[in-house]
Amino acid sequence: MKIRITIAVVAATWGLAFGEEPAPESWYERARLLGTHDTLEQAGISPFLYFDSIAAESVDGGREAARNFTVQTYAGVDLDLEKILNWNDTTVKLSMVDREGLGISKDVGGIYDPMTINGGADGQVTWLYQAWIEKVICDDWAIKVGRTSMDEDFAESGLNRYSLSTSINGPIRSMMLQNPQIYSFPLALWGGRVKYTPNDEHQFQLGAYQINDNPFGTHLKGTDWSINSGDGVTIMAQYDWTPQVFERPSRFYVGLADSIYDVNDFDGGISSNMLTFYGRAEVEVIDDLKLFTFASYNYKDESAKIPLQISAGANWKGLIPCRENDHTVAFATYGKVSDVYGEFVTQGPVNEEFVFELGHRIQLIPSTYVQPAVQYIVNPGGGTNGNIDDAVVIGAWFGVTF
Repeated sequence: MKIRITIAVVAATWGLAFGEEPAPESWYERARLLGTHDTLEQAGISPFLYFDSIAAESVDGGREAARNFTVQTYAGVDLDLEKILNWNDTTVKLSMVDREGLGISKDVGGIYDPMTINGGADGQVTWLYQAWIEKVICDDWAIKVGRTSMDEDFAESGLNRYSLSTSINGPIRSMMLQNPQIYSFPLALWGGRVKYTPNDEHQFQLGAYQINDNPFGTHLKGTDWSINSGDGVTIMAQYDWTPQVFERPSRFYVGLADSIYDVNDFDGGISSNMLTFYGRAEVEVIDDLKLFTFASYNYKDESAKIPLQISAGANWKGLIPCRENDHTVAFATYGKVSDVYGEFVTQGPVNEEFVFELGHRIQLIPSTYVQPAVQYIVNPGGGTNGNIDDAVVIGAWFGVTF
């Protein structure tokens, strides 16, 4: 009897240690809908594919009622050259983005677009996006160069990506309007940055990027890799501090963007540079509730359409019982229109635009979500498009990670 028990125990132990692999995850349990390809990733090749779609309707106010939907496909590959070519601590990223559909920004008449995804003036555009290489040196230093956008490294946060509106989503939008200083996903021009991370709490970055007065026009498809005689450079610098505040994670950063190129001022003059200061603070105040605020300021009213922008938001994960992976979000943005812009361009009184947004991201399965949201836009355009009634926009964002 003892021998039988011993054999049974040994057999069970052998089965646990060397038996069949655990059953693979079901498709609805994966963080990526199609799962991962272990053989490829072990070889240093990590493909990715994201699909997003936004549907929105202006139901009240604005210039006129409108509805539309847009779709976006973002695909590419991350290459670990240490595994592929034995180049230590070196990575490459290659990607493309396709967008289709017209937004409703012109129908609403505001400064900020209620739909952060749209297919541009023609309703469809495909970009060759990232094509860069990064090398880590001595663990503390990292150098990246190639075709990239500023918001990969500067003036951004993952918390912004829960907003349907460009007033929050992406980098600080005031620096991307008329006479732009920066550009963002999915447009990439030549650029690079050096990052120094001496420890877990402190990080310093310095970058230089190609810029001109119409980057989304002259380099729209991402296939024009030239540097034109009228192009300039935007120098960016940012310091990040990530301490524990009341034993909870937090992040603070301050930075500047100095764009050196000929800018046509609103009053008919020409400026040789634009300088914007920006900053951000985000703190987890209780478990899974994060609050944040960010702002930018440019002292040149004659060059910056929105010289002052202040935004704030809240992101509460698991607010609703039994929905621990959902996110409830709220955002607010104030954008002050330049008085000089009003005097010389619109030739009428201008003031400010407010955007308020409330949404709830429902995590259907780990790879898939849907996010209904409502936006209330006070004084769309801030007077730049005349006297427009406050607008209400409802919408939903659907996203899948493949």
